[in-house]
Amino acid sequence: MRKQRVFGETRRRTRRNDEPRQHRVSLRLGDDEMAAVQAGATLARLTPAGYAARTVVAVAMGTLTPIPPTTRDELRELLEARTALTRIGNNLNQLARARNAGGDVTDEQLLAVLERVEAAVRRMDEATIVNMRRRRRRD
Repeated sequence: MRKQRVFGETRRRTRRNDEPRQHRVSLRLGDDEMAAVQAGATLARLTPAGYAARTVVAVAMGTLTPIPPTTRDELRELLEARTALTRIGNNLNQLARARNAGGDVTDEQLLAVLERVEAAVRRMDEATIVNMRRRRRRD
């Protein structure tokens, strides 16, 4: 078995449990495409050829669905916004604790902030679901 260097360590190549692959596919890639494949392979701890093979087969068999960059960016924004709202909710809980400990925060203030946070989280969840359904329809 051939040894390969990944992340500065030497690892033995693992053999697949099933039959060896008998067919070859040749790819021609531009510099940017090759850099992307090499980066993905490094993260996956595979050779570029192994990474390309695994990715192509997964897409072809339907176990991996590529997400267009625009959709991926939309989802990332939604998830980041939801995370921010969750943090605001946590801050609201801290305000409630402070008030319960004798701080100067009224019930009305707490309820108003809580209602806004809950409404915003609901909107974010709904937008995420709509986005995911739109993505499924494209598949």
